[in-house]
Amino acid sequence: MLGWFFLVVILPFFLLYARLTGRHLAGLGQRLGFLKQLDSASDRSPRLWLHAASVGEVKAARILISEIRKKLPDAAIIVSTMTEQGQLVARQQLDPEIDCIYAPLDLPVIARRVMRKIRPSVYVCLETELWPNIISQAFRAGVALVLLNGRLSERSFRRYKKVRGLMKEVLVRFSAISAITAGDRKRFTTLGADSERVVVHGNVKHDSIPVSYRSQGTGHEKNLPQSCRNRLGIGDGQTVLVAGSTHKGEESQLIDVFKTVKARVGDLIWVVAPRHLNRIPEIEALFRDHGIRFDRLSNIEDNGRKEEVILVDSMGELAGLYSIATFVFCGGSLVPKGGHNIMEPAAWGRPVFYGPSMKDFADAKELLESVKAGFPISGPDELTRSILNFIERPAEYEAAGQRAREIAMAQQGAARKQVQLIIDCLNRREMNDE
Repeated sequence: MLGWFFLVVILPFFLLYARLTGRHLAGLGQRLGFLKQLDSASDRSPRLWLHAASVGEVKAARILISEIRKKLPDAAIIVSTMTEQGQLVARQQLDPEIDCIYAPLDLPVIARRVMRKIRPSVYVCLETELWPNIISQAFRAGVALVLLNGRLSERSFRRYKKVRGLMKEVLVRFSAISAITAGDRKRFTTLGADSERVVVHGNVKHDSIPVSYRSQGTGHEKNLPQSCRNRLGIGDGQTVLVAGSTHKGEESQLIDVFKTVKARVGDLIWVVAPRHLNRIPEIEALFRDHGIRFDRLSNIEDNGRKEEVILVDSMGELAGLYSIATFVFCGGSLVPKGGHNIMEPAAWGRPVFYGPSMKDFADAKELLESVKAGFPISGPDELTRSILNFIERPAEYEAAGQRAREIAMAQQGAARKQVQLIIDCLNRREMNDE
């Protein structure tokens, strides 16, 4: 009866909202639960459904999948995303044999249909993307539930406390929860998670550089900076400022940083990598208004680099760009977006500058600042002063870079530990079936 209520009352409003706003129209059939039968592995192979909300969670999924392939090479893997950008990155960066789908709407009738189509052995929530109906239907179907890379900010915690009864009903169904920090663990258990099932395994995103490149051989990691410099026509001694994962309002603040540092370092290269590629035309207009000449990264391959500003217009480039950076600013931090992964450049031995909004990566911020390798700045003026200060003190800056790499390398292993939780759940499931 409740399922029909959702179909008759709620669903029409959703469809109208999607039509008027243009949001969620992509993959609408999949969002409504109309999936092809997913048969990328035999019924005897484990089927792992990883739910990743958007780009950040897809990156975490990619790291976990690399580890899963070592331990469960025959497993069928399905990755779902909420956002179109997340779906695009998943399809571009994950192996072709992985089924990438849009996450279904969290309605009982749709959740049941999707469970029948996917037939997962394990449903993995990444970070804290909790959908009560999907979790309930998975639990009823005997699917093991695992929450990996679990984070729960104080703000989210306060909001969830208002519906503590519902949260407990959801969290107690998980066979295992891997929290990023001890604080996250405490918040999960306070909301009702079984304390014996919640462990602290760190942040899988800190494994990103080693997992991505170690699998291709240590020689690749050593050669990546040089190949990237050659591709972009950047000399070994040239100073490179990389602004990674920038959001609306940040590029305009960084223009004066670029101009002032360039006045001190004549051959400065500024690389701007926006978080969302649909903002490229907006950034191009901004640069033109300020008289800044630039090359799109995609044009450099064929035509060579002609300008000192490079606008990154393709996904999956940041690791290579961080490897050649002299200075790194991490976006989403001068505007209230919660920051982005500062351990990625740190793993390349780069100290990182970031603004005051870093709530989504508070653990990484704390780690880097503890060894004086992460530098919070209040705004563009302070960023300029900090960069100019380090230009005058190269030995001090090089030492900070070494500390950044050491602390980043010390965080490795979260993916291996988290994947072991999946394996443990599969083993318990097999024992129960015998």
